[in-house]
Amino acid sequence: MYLWNLFKKLSQKLVRQHRQKQLAFFFVGVCIFALAAPQLAPASAQSTQATVQEILDGNQVFIQNKKASLNDVAKQQQQVRTGNSRTALLFNTGAVARLSANSVLSIGQCARLKRGTILINGAVNACSSSITTGVRGTTYLLEVDESGNQQVKVLEGEVVVKRNATPIIDEDDQPTPETKPTDKPTTKPTDPNPTIPPTQKPNVTSPTTAPKFKQFSVPSPTAKPPINPPNKPQNGKPVEPLTGQPANDKPILQMEKPISPAKQPDEVVLKAGEKLEVDLGGALGIIQKLSENEFSGLLKGNLFEGFTSQIPGIDKVRASFEGLFPGVNFPISIPGIPTPSIPGFRLPF
Repeated sequence: MYLWNLFKKLSQKLVRQHRQKQLAFFFVGVCIFALAAPQLAPASAQSTQATVQEILDGNQVFIQNKKASLNDVAKQQQQVRTGNSRTALLFNTGAVARLSANSVLSIGQCARLKRGTILINGAVNACSSSITTGVRGTTYLLEVDESGNQQVKVLEGEVVVKRNATPIIDEDDQPTPETKPTDKPTTKPTDPNPTIPPTQKPNVTSPTTAPKFKQFSVPSPTAKPPINPPNKPQNGKPVEPLTGQPANDKPILQMEKPISPAKQPDEVVLKAGEKLEVDLGGALGIIQKLSENEFSGLLKGNLFEGFTSQIPGIDKVRASFEGLFPGVNFPISIPGIPTPSIPGFRLPF
C-alpha cells in the first residue's frame, strides 16, 4: 500500500511538471508572436504619408504646388511633383522611393504615378490609372510616359501586376463645377419641320410641264442573248442544291472556324530581371527579360546616381544582378562589402 501511494504521488508530480512545461511553451510562443507583429505590420500597411529626404538638381520639388523642403511631409490625397529636380521619399511603411524629374505622384492607398518614373524599395504598392503593383520587400521601377503607356521593371524580388477593373481617378482629375456641363441647353432646339423661305423653295416642275431644254435620247444597246457553249449537256438544266454529302466517297472542303484571339490576362507575376509593358487601356504585354546593358543602365541612371544615401535593399539588388549575369561586375560600389583581394608575389631578386 505504501508503494502504491508513493507511485501515485510521483505520477501526479510528473503530470503537473508536464503541464507547466506546456504552459511555458505556450507563453513563450505568444511573446514571440507579439514581438514579431510590429515588424510584420508595415508590410501590409497602406502608404498614408511620405517624407522628403533628399532633393537633387535644384529645388523644383512641390507638395500640392507648394515648394517643398527637406523633412516636409506629403499626406494622404496630396500630390508630390518634380520639375527639373529629383527627390527621395520615405513612406510611413518604411519603404523608400525616388522620383525622377518631371514626375507626378499622388499619396493614397497606393502610390499613384501619373507621369514620370519612380523607383520603389520596400513594402509600397504603386499604381497608375490602369494597373496596380502588389509587392512585399522588393525593388522595382514604374514608368508612365506622356502618352499614358507604362512599364514595370523588377530589379529584385517579385511584383504582381494586376489590371484595374475600373480606371483609378483622383479627386483632382474630376471635372470642376466650371467645366461640368450645365443642365440647360445653350442652343435653341431645332424645329423638326423647318419652313423653307419662298426664295429657297426647290424648283420642282410638274410632270405635265415640258422641260425648256432639248433632250437627246441615247440609243440603248441591243441586248445580246447569252451564248451557251456547245456540247454542254448541263446547259438548260436546273442546278441541284449542294447537299454537303461527299461525292464518290471523297471528302469535301470545309471552312474552318476562325481562331478567337487569346484572352488577355488580368494579372501576371514579374520576377527579378523581367519587365512588362502596359498600354493606356491596361492591356498587359508579354513578359520580357532585362538585358545586361539595360539592367546596368538602370543602376547607373538618374534614380541611383548622385543620391547621398543608398537604398536599404541594394545588397539584394547586387545579389540579383550577379545571379542573372555571372562574372559581370556590379556597376555600383557599395561601402562595407569586401572586395576580393589579389594575392601578391615576390620577385626572386
